[in-house]
Amino acid sequence: MKNIILCAVLMLAVGAAEARTTKTTKTTKTSTNKSKFDVRVPVKKWIRKMNNGFRVGIGQGTLGTNIRARKNGIDESTNGTRSTKMQLQAGWEKIETNEIGYSAFFTYQDIAEALQTEGSNDKEDVRSMRWSGNATYGITDQVYTYGGLNLNKFYGSEEIEANFERGIGYQAGLGFMLHKKANLEIEYLSLVSEGRTNGINVDIAAKGVMLKLNTPISFDI
Repeated sequence: MKNIILCAVLMLAVGAAEARTTKTTKTTKTSTNKSKFDVRVPVKKWIRKMNNGFRVGIGQGTLGTNIRARKNGIDESTNGTRSTKMQLQAGWEKIETNEIGYSAFFTYQDIAEALQTEGSNDKEDVRSMRWSGNATYGITDQVYTYGGLNLNKFYGSEEIEANFERGIGYQAGLGFMLHKKANLEIEYLSLVSEGRTNGINVDIAAKGVMLKLNTPISFDI
């Protein structure tokens, strides 16, 4: 009888020890799983999503400028032609065949010797920095069209930066999918700005045709 009781006690002790061991093992596995969480995983997923449709590009063209000065009922306009030195853009686009999509870009544009003050030897370039948003429509798999508005600000001399405000212009164009890594766009661009200098109200408009080349780019960590 004593032997039976002793065996029962030993079996209970072994069972309790195994239960504690199993619990400890589960706790260790849970802690290990928690410790394996990598913050880069959600960050990578976000970057992968942002990479979808991200584009960078360059552009070149010629803009016809009109400077309209108004003072005391006198309205005078000066016209000129300016070649763009360089245009860089970066943004996102979604183009679907027979469907409406979108594109949104930030653009830096260097306009050669633009808006030079009459009688001045200062040939400092005027730069355009702008945000643009467009609706897009894929005509075929290789051809699409787009159009929308831009919010533009001219930079350059202190006079221009201090006295001229942002203006809302527009753009419209036709794009061609030359390759999965390149699309070519022909765009009609209109930039506007207005300000006041030396007591004269001045309106500035720059309009012309741009040739642009965009390519997808992706980045990872």
